[in-house]
Amino acid sequence: MSEPISAGITAEIVAARRVQGTTREEVAAAARAAGAPASFTAPAYRNVETGKRAPSVDELVWLAAALEVPVRQLLGEHRGLFGADVATPPSCGPVESATREAVRQLGDLDGREHPLAEASYALARKLDEDAGMATAAVSKELRAALADIWEGRVADDDEDEDLGPS
Repeated sequence: MSEPISAGITAEIVAARRVQGTTREEVAAAARAAGAPASFTAPAYRNVETGKRAPSVDELVWLAAALEVPVRQLLGEHRGLFGADVATPPSCGPVESATREAVRQLGDLDGREHPLAEASYALARKLDEDAGMATAAVSKELRAALADIWEGRVADDDEDEDLGPS
């Protein structure tokens, strides 16, 4: 992966248009039909193809529809960078890795569990990095955040079982 991601995406867009055998005007019109604004004209599309500007995420979606290819195909050799269903930093320390695994084992998160999990990851990252906070204090905050997730689940389960008088 020696070239910038945007250059690889541009090359894939050009290749997909050539395979499809369409003109820039046809691709721009198809992108507008897929939701692109009226300002997405052939000259605007040419600026993307020539690398004068990188396509936005929205434009990638519209261009994929116009070119009749999956968005991931337009990512080219970089598609693996965008394929994870769960965002995980490229390298986690042992505490953050263990925290992410513990949260993953909980299954789908609901409501306030998402921000609690994110707070847990941040606290775990601080423990791994020793970011100036006292390790014991950060560890205590991490345990509390994870306990809030767990206790919320236990409370929800208890509420489900309370069916009232028989």
